[in-house]
Amino acid sequence: MVAADLIPAPDAIPVAWGWLEVLLIVTFAAHILLMNAVVGGALLCLVRSVSFRSDAAVRTLSRSLPTLFALTVNFGVAPLLFAQMLYGQFFYTSSVLMGSYWLSVVFLAIIAYSGLYTFRYKYEVWRHSRLVLAMVCAVLLFMGFLFANNMTMMLQPEAWLAYFADAGNGGGSMKGLLLNTGDPSLLPRYMHFMLAAAAVGGLTLALLFEHRLAKGTVSESEAASHIRFGMMWFSVCTGMQVLVGGAFLGSQPAGIRALFLGGSDLYTGALAIALACVAVVLHYAARFRVKATAVALTATVLAMSLVRALLRSAYLEPYFSVRDLPVHADYSPMILFFVSLLGGLWCIFYMVRLAFRPGREG
Repeated sequence: MVAADLIPAPDAIPVAWGWLEVLLIVTFAAHILLMNAVVGGALLCLVRSVSFRSDAAVRTLSRSLPTLFALTVNFGVAPLLFAQMLYGQFFYTSSVLMGSYWLSVVFLAIIAYSGLYTFRYKYEVWRHSRLVLAMVCAVLLFMGFLFANNMTMMLQPEAWLAYFADAGNGGGSMKGLLLNTGDPSLLPRYMHFMLAAAAVGGLTLALLFEHRLAKGTVSESEAASHIRFGMMWFSVCTGMQVLVGGAFLGSQPAGIRALFLGGSDLYTGALAIALACVAVVLHYAARFRVKATAVALTATVLAMSLVRALLRSAYLEPYFSVRDLPVHADYSPMILFFVSLLGGLWCIFYMVRLAFRPGREG
């Protein structure tokens, strides 16, 4: 049996693949920024809550985390759907092979969401609230590990053969417990994403205190202290992420790694742009320019999302190319999507403005 025989036939798409690929990159970037804020914010809250019994940074972050978590989940729907449209035959297969783990993501998200609310209201009145937050952090990190497994396994149909290797002796993979732990790039990929999340937690703290300072709900000295801490946290974690990113690139197969190291103008250029964006981010972060850092980070995440898309294309090249997908032209769903997106973004903007009114911050 060869891996290519296991790949289902692709479905037709309603518009040209380029539209869907661009939407996948943009919506994934938005989702990953929010996810990073939640995971990094929770980790930062845990560190600060253990160090300080009552801390303004924890209070401020904990109030925002449940809302950010809800936005993360909602903004995760679009890239998931676009990925299914373009790479469904790979994504669905890998999801089924690790189905027991994959289905647990729903319940894990509910647990994490409930835990964030519990910590938000019980931080200063319940001594064990820190244990709840530690549980939330563990759940979020485990969810990230499951996503990393699925995203790597869908790129490697040859890894699917492990399902049949255990079929004769009743192995765990027959119950949807197959993970891609044999992939040498899995751990560097996972650490690359989690360190990014930790970094954005610091930037989120700085943004929140800069906002509070602008609204006059916190003194300048207190705001400056937390902004400095958040930006230093961000810079240190980003530096560590760069090192892990090098290990992640080194863990790729030689042929794919060569594409990003001069073998292809497109691949090498995309990586160079992403690294240049990282340099700009660190430049602004070192000078505690919070908003400029946030803007540069957004550009960096978009560039990294493009690199991620090129990496996915390189992995799937022996089996599939999105350019070959059949198209049954029907642009009405895409038009409806854009109309719904604009309406939804306006509603979110309005709700966020209400949530951040000065009277709601104490």
